[in-house]
Amino acid sequence: MSTKIILALVNVFGGVAVLGSYAWCLANYPEHRDALWGGIQGSLRGTFTISMFLAAAGYLAFCYVNLFVGETMAFGQDSLIMGFNPIVILTVVFLSSSTLWMPSLIAYIRSGESAWWILCVTSLWITALSLSVMTGVAALSVAHGISQASKYAALAGLAYITFHCLFLDAIIWVTLFKK
Repeated sequence: MSTKIILALVNVFGGVAVLGSYAWCLANYPEHRDALWGGIQGSLRGTFTISMFLAAAGYLAFCYVNLFVGETMAFGQDSLIMGFNPIVILTVVFLSSSTLWMPSLIAYIRSGESAWWILCVTSLWITALSLSVMTGVAALSVAHGISQASKYAALAGLAYITFHCLFLDAIIWVTLFKK
């Protein structure tokens, strides 16, 4: 199975897991929807919302370049880890940790148990750090079979989702969160 197919499958199943966990939590705990924002209020909430869409678009641009531009995956081919493309490994980590965030936060809101808060914050930091490493790997990779414009568009998209997850989610949201 090609690396592109593996990455596509990881993104399909991982994306369904992330969005499914969010949908499940929002559908089953509608009374906690406002609490999920923590201390994010007013125009800052609007900024976060717009940034979420930009981050998703950025990640999709990165995936598009890897999956549909060029004959092989554009990034990570020159830095295999135990025979695996590090972009695929980091994508599994990123999507797995993203899947844990909202369910662990709901569990914390409902129970007040600090273990759920620790899991929630840890999932945000693992998400942010895996994206940071993925951005570094992509930036340092020789881009195979793509134009410079495609390379920079993919890197810009990946850098933006990294910014969102690291600064807005793992730092600002965590700092402002109020139970």
